[in-house]
Amino acid sequence: MADQQRTRYYATRPRRVPPEFCTDELLEACSLLATLLLYRLISQADDQGRLPGHPKYIRAICFGMRPEITERKVALALDELVRAGFVLRYDLTNRVFLQIDRWFDLQGKWGQRRTYASRYPAPPGWPSDWVNTGERDDEVHAPGGHDAREVRPPLPLSSSSSITPPFTGLGKPPASTGGPQRVDDLIEKAKRGRLTNGDAFELGASLVDVERSARSVP
Repeated sequence: MADQQRTRYYATRPRRVPPEFCTDELLEACSLLATLLLYRLISQADDQGRLPGHPKYIRAICFGMRPEITERKVALALDELVRAGFVLRYDLTNRVFLQIDRWFDLQGKWGQRRTYASRYPAPPGWPSDWVNTGERDDEVHAPGGHDAREVRPPLPLSSSSSITPPFTGLGKPPASTGGPQRVDDLIEKAKRGRLTNGDAFELGASLVDVERSARSVP
């Protein structure tokens, strides 16, 4: 039964990691943590290769069960991936997002598998989204064929100490109602890979509230 549940879980959102990563000179020049982070970002990104980019959020979803990997280490690893050109980091409406470069070169079009529009805004000038919800015979392509290397991020490279935007995402995140216990419950769900979109918004908002409260203490 456990094996069946595990198989179903991994089949719901398949992601491809090309074998060429193992011999990519740019990736091999990155640290082991940055390399591992790229693999996990690919697994966590939505169907357009996009996800929130705050280091605290990335650590929660990618390394929730690794207490030795701190938010600062994640921020430095993200800097490496941005500099190497694997990830585009950008700031819109005071929120930070990540776009994995050449997403559909990595993932292909997956045949008949549905690919949904992202709930997160695209990088400025980004025309490379591709949507196939299975509702129409034709596919919806964005015009042009640019990628992240032609859309440079307006956000400067920096460590986590200088990245202080609120939790990323579209719209206003739901207010946290459960206090520290609720945050602990959401982190546990993140460790098990069971966060819903609503949970992710709530977790991010709660983490930002905690950070702001800590800063307000004299």
